[in-house]
Amino acid sequence: MESTLKFDKTDLKLRIVFFLVGLFIMGLGISLIAVSNFGNGPWDAVNIGLSEKTGLSIGLCMNIVAFIQIIIGGIIRKEFPNIVTMITSIFLGLFIDFWMLFLGNIVITEILMKFTLFILALPIISIGISIYLVSKLPNTPLDYFMLSIKSKFNLSLMASKITSESIGLVLGFILGGTIGIGTIIIILAIGPMIQYLQNPCNYVFCKLSQKTEVTTL
Repeated sequence: MESTLKFDKTDLKLRIVFFLVGLFIMGLGISLIAVSNFGNGPWDAVNIGLSEKTGLSIGLCMNIVAFIQIIIGGIIRKEFPNIVTMITSIFLGLFIDFWMLFLGNIVITEILMKFTLFILALPIISIGISIYLVSKLPNTPLDYFMLSIKSKFNLSLMASKITSESIGLVLGFILGGTIGIGTIIIILAIGPMIQYLQNPCNYVFCKLSQKTEVTTL
């Protein structure tokens, strides 16, 4: 999914703000899901599983996985890997590590509390992604990897998304990441939430962009 707004360099400062704020909020949501231990997204399970195996931070592991996704995506496309997409991963990894400094030591044992925290995290992630998408700045390495699969095997966007998520699901299971009913909920719920939030986020961006133009005149 992507924003319907066209890229305009005159909005660059505002786009950078939306890019960073979106990733910051997204990092909070991902961290809350990790703390809830109710089930992660397939590739988040890979990152967390790798973190638990190696002792490295979740953010650093996410960047390692992202780099591998970019390399494989480039091989699939038979082109030089789009390293620019690492920018998104690096910032998101830093924000996740920032939030985990405050949330990482929280241990929740009650199922109801886990579920409540998990449900709270879903709209937070969706809001973050929706704000970040409005910026039209670099896609994530996972998107690059998914679109590489799409172009190589001539799949629909949905089929390529399912394929990439299935790969993450298998790897997450192998690495011992938390995979549960929450994983399925994430796969089914995040997309519609983002779809619903895109228009409001586009509207806010347009309003702020108009104010910026008036101020600079």
